[in-house]
Amino acid sequence: MHTNSGVIIIRIEMKNIILVLALASSVGVANAQDNPYEFFNALSGGAEFGAATLKEPLISGFIAYNKPKSYLKLKFSSLSQDTYEVNVDGVETTRPGFSEVALAIGKRVKFNANNRLELGAGVALVADLRKYDESNSNTLREKIIQKNAVGLIGEIKYIFRFVDGVGVSLSINGNLNQQKSFAAAGLGLVFSSRLIQ
Repeated sequence: MHTNSGVIIIRIEMKNIILVLALASSVGVANAQDNPYEFFNALSGGAEFGAATLKEPLISGFIAYNKPKSYLKLKFSSLSQDTYEVNVDGVETTRPGFSEVALAIGKRVKFNANNRLELGAGVALVADLRKYDESNSNTLREKIIQKNAVGLIGEIKYIFRFVDGVGVSLSINGNLNQQKSFAAAGLGLVFSSRLIQ
């Protein structure tokens, strides 16, 4: 973990952009449902822990809206060990050194009652916190700069349902961007009342 007494951060409101996209998608999906119960019944969520080419363990979570042959997914990922103690507007907070927020759409392929494959692609926003090089500076303050980028993502996820509503997932995914492209493989759990349709 990296600590600092003073921090300079360049911030772009990534969350606001993603939330607008997610809200717009959710409203469109919800309007397509005649029964509100059916909409919530089609939601799923999950979490994964895996290894990435970023040389740090990657933790990710998601919430998805599922149809029998397709899905819409909002995903969050961050490095589990690379964090910074930063001072934002006078408030100390811990932030991941690298994080990703993504919106993806994909295809669901059902093999049988307990096995399914998901293939998806979409767009993502990544935030990369880096220490500012002050080797030629006289100040003792440690500075951190946040650099953001838009990337394209792809994922392949295999899900095995071992009990009703709960499955084990194995995935391979990647993010291509101008800031820090990466690939990752993960193992996790998926929760849904309609895990296999």
